[in-house]
Amino acid sequence: MAKEIRLNRKKADTISRSIQDEFEGDVDVSIYVKKKAPKQSNYVMFYQAVNLELVKILKPNGCKVLLYLMSKTNYDNYVGVNQETIQEELGYKQPKSVVEAIKELRQYNIIVSMPDLIDKRRNVYFINPYQSWKGKVAKRIEVVKKANNLDWMQLELPFTDKTI
Repeated sequence: MAKEIRLNRKKADTISRSIQDEFEGDVDVSIYVKKKAPKQSNYVMFYQAVNLELVKILKPNGCKVLLYLMSKTNYDNYVGVNQETIQEELGYKQPKSVVEAIKELRQYNIIVSMPDLIDKRRNVYFINPYQSWKGKVAKRIEVVKKANNLDWMQLELPFTDKTI
């Protein structure tokens, strides 16, 4: 079982020299002291201009479901929850509320739904990267370029200026 040892640079140099002395200089020893990165909570990048427009045009259920989807998004903006789960977790009595919210979000190109590759009975959702993004910025740029090369209207947000 490996034991974690905390070293500063001076201790690492001392250990390296003692190992080299033991092998009479016939070996190179490198010890890398890596600073431990602070643990961050999960987050999603949120684009203010787009979302300012969305709060003006979306119905309350659309806003609520969008926030829910953003909170459940995986890297690269894929969300693998079904409408029944959304209904249960948001406390809706009727599935109609979720169905209408999803329809509204799709109408404005905020989400795209596609059949789940594993379970054909359900959909997975992809959140438009102009609205929010979870993942590396370089990957977002790659996804936007790829989508625009295939069909530039795929990511177009019909309620915004083209510069957003």
